[in-house]
Amino acid sequence: MTSLLPPSSGRFELAFEASHSGRWAGMWDAVPYITTMKDNPPPAALPFLVYEFGLGMLTPYVANPYELLDGRGVRWLRVRGTYDAIDRGLAFLGLTATVEPAWHGRIWWNSSQLRFSALPSNDVPLLGRIEGITRLSLPFRSDFRRGTHEYDVGPALGDHARLDSCMLEHESGIRLHGGGTIWSFGRLREADHVLTEEEGTAIGNWIEPPEGGLIPWTAMNYPWAEANFSWSETPETQRRALMAAWFGDQVLYLTLRDTEGEIIGHRRCRARWPVKPQFDGPYQFGGTRYQPAPGGTRVYIEAMTDFDDADGVVASGMAITVGATRAEGIPPGRAWLDPGDLIGGEEIAVTATNTPLRKTVRDRVKLLLRF
Repeated sequence: MTSLLPPSSGRFELAFEASHSGRWAGMWDAVPYITTMKDNPPPAALPFLVYEFGLGMLTPYVANPYELLDGRGVRWLRVRGTYDAIDRGLAFLGLTATVEPAWHGRIWWNSSQLRFSALPSNDVPLLGRIEGITRLSLPFRSDFRRGTHEYDVGPALGDHARLDSCMLEHESGIRLHGGGTIWSFGRLREADHVLTEEEGTAIGNWIEPPEGGLIPWTAMNYPWAEANFSWSETPETQRRALMAAWFGDQVLYLTLRDTEGEIIGHRRCRARWPVKPQFDGPYQFGGTRYQPAPGGTRVYIEAMTDFDDADGVVASGMAITVGATRAEGIPPGRAWLDPGDLIGGEEIAVTATNTPLRKTVRDRVKLLLRF
């Protein structure tokens, strides 16, 4: 039997070791694990090693315990209480974010928010893991107040005025549970559509394209007030300007449908203007800015869902509903309408999409309608 005792061992130590030689033979296979177990530990040993390194508080948020034992967990523990720990903690989830401390003049001065470079993939369970890791990583005196991406409306400062402590001093976002972190995410979807004859006829806004001549008077079923174009304009431009001006007085809704083709809901469009390209225009589509203007030959349409309008359902199609009316008892100011709250109307610009609707995300849909 090979002795593991040092050369200076006495007779008593050697005799004691020899008396256990029978048990030693059965334990011989486990001896190499004394030096190698932490390099490639078996699954059964993971909870004990995590406890030994003091990383047990991370186990609810990190799905793979091996990631805590490959050195990254210890490095996170050494910088815990700093912003570097937040970066290392979010790396376990495959995310990156910028920490933004609150202004020192706010009541909640010891709070911070995270600005994500990309939209987190889901609300549950990912946001809970982000919240847990971030709160463990921050300094003890600091609170994790908010996470944001794309849609970020900060509070107005109404201190020492009548607007102090009003709703304007609240920032955008929604909590998933009481006392939890505020989440404020946005997502953009753009679609370019040319109005077809079938769509235009259905909504009552169609002029046949002029072929080598002027627009016939029989096709001019539009008020003179909408003829906001010069007589020198080409018939094609006059036609597009008339059809675009028609949308200025319409109430439009963004209609969302699920994978079965059933209506999820309707969101009232907040912009529907005839527009012209202009470098400093208020609306942007595909990298080009547009300005509402009389005689515009395109229509800019925009709708934006609110937090918690719909959750846990995938929108596989969207369209613009024209000419619909609200059901009886539906207030005029309600922006989100359930399937039975809107009656009639025709759908145009039907577009396929694959958008999971979430409680924490405001989806902004832009449509540029051409003629």
